[in-house]
Amino acid sequence: NILKSMTNQQLQYYYEMAKRNRLIMLYVNGKSEGLLTFFIGNGNAEKYIRDNLWSIVNDEPETGNICYIDHLLTSKNRDNPYASLAVWRDIKNYIKNNYPLVERIRHNRFKKKWEEPKTFKEVLDERV
Repeated sequence: NILKSMTNQQLQYYYEMAKRNRLIMLYVNGKSEGLLTFFIGNGNAEKYIRDNLWSIVNDEPETGNICYIDHLLTSKNRDNPYASLAVWRDIKNYIKNNYPLVERIRHNRFKKKWEEPKTFKEVLDERV
C-alpha cells in the first residue's frame, strides 16, 4: 500500500488535494497502483513550481486552461508499464470532462533539481 510509507506531511498534502478534487487514484487491473495530483491554472507556471513540494497553492479551476501535474506516484508493480497508456488516456479524459477549458497538460519537475524547471507538455486537442 502506497500510503503506509508516507510521512504525516505527505498524508496531509494528499488529503487536502483529495478534498479539493485535485487527486486522481490510478488503478491497474482493479488494484490501486498510484496517484496523481494536479492544479488548474492560467499560464503562470512559476506559481505551481514550488521549493516545498508538499505545499498547496490556490488554483483557478473555473478559468484555467492548463493542467499542471504536481505529483505522480506509482507502485513498482511489473504490470504498470503495460497499463500506462490506458491509464494516461483515462487521466486525459478525466481532465477534459471535468475542466473543459483546459487545453494542455504540463508536468513540471521541481525547481530544486534544476535551475530551470523541466517541463513536459501535451496538448489536449480532442474533446471526449
